[in-house]
Amino acid sequence: MKVLITGGNGLLGHNTILQLLSEGHTVHAIVRKSASLLVQHDNLQVFEGSFLDYDSLLLATQGCEAIIHTAAATDMSLSYSQFERVNVGGSSNVVAVARALGIKKIVYVSTLNTIGYGLPERLADESFSMQYPFTNSYYAITKKMAEDLFLAEAKQDGRHVVIINPGFMLGEYDTKPSSGQLMLMAYRKPIMVVPQGGKCFVHVKDVASAIVNALTLGRNAERYIVGAHNKTLAELYKLQKNVCGYKQLLVPIPCWITNMVGMFGDVLRKIGLHTQVCSMNTKQLCVREYYSNAKAKTELKMSETSLERAISDSICWLKRNR
Repeated sequence: MKVLITGGNGLLGHNTILQLLSEGHTVHAIVRKSASLLVQHDNLQVFEGSFLDYDSLLLATQGCEAIIHTAAATDMSLSYSQFERVNVGGSSNVVAVARALGIKKIVYVSTLNTIGYGLPERLADESFSMQYPFTNSYYAITKKMAEDLFLAEAKQDGRHVVIINPGFMLGEYDTKPSSGQLMLMAYRKPIMVVPQGGKCFVHVKDVASAIVNALTLGRNAERYIVGAHNKTLAELYKLQKNVCGYKQLLVPIPCWITNMVGMFGDVLRKIGLHTQVCSMNTKQLCVREYYSNAKAKTELKMSETSLERAISDSICWLKRNR
């Protein structure tokens, strides 16, 4: 199958391209700069351009039978209009190009933030509605709007449109780094203060495999939680120091202190300083986002790599490349 992928130069994009190539698919990748893509292969064709530009996207998608849309705006310092332009406007372009070329297979990569979080004794599934503080997050709001665009497209005859809601991904090819920032913040620090929250962590290779499987498996117009390990941030950092072999004192901090840091970030933004620290982000660090992947394991044959391996792969790659 010939597949167009957006966001191919990111953590998930690189791993999805590698998974596609390993299964014998031909890949078209649209990126702003070809040098940002670290993969080279005879079955990979790179198009320089933006998925926000309809004509560029149309050219890159010519001859493809499917689209995997992973690209998104994630910088939490962006304004609502900037998030909307990329996450909603770009998704509208993907839908329009798919219709123009008669492409019926689409896999859209969203976020767990559009699904309400659960508790250790009751993990959230795909039926949970989005919850605060994510209902106030520009990122989550615009990703949910994009989901609705693809779900509307799924109502057209003969479509196979699947939405992937990945957990917090760790692994190789974290080029920015993105999720790796959470790990680098604590790496080999003698003392690490830790917020009270938690996340559903997952090896990025497991997400990439589920995405490729979704081209032929899964059900039209369905969402799939692709996460694996529900851990507090303290549990993650304890595991990280054990895997990497260093000593560290973990100091838990109450949510009121975490939120005060966020309010300080709000003040910095108001006086014109660029920072990703804000009340919205720190409130999220106080939430334990726990989810069930039962549906993805059953219908998408999702694999589940250990969190130790995910941490090791992530840290080793970051050390080799930075």
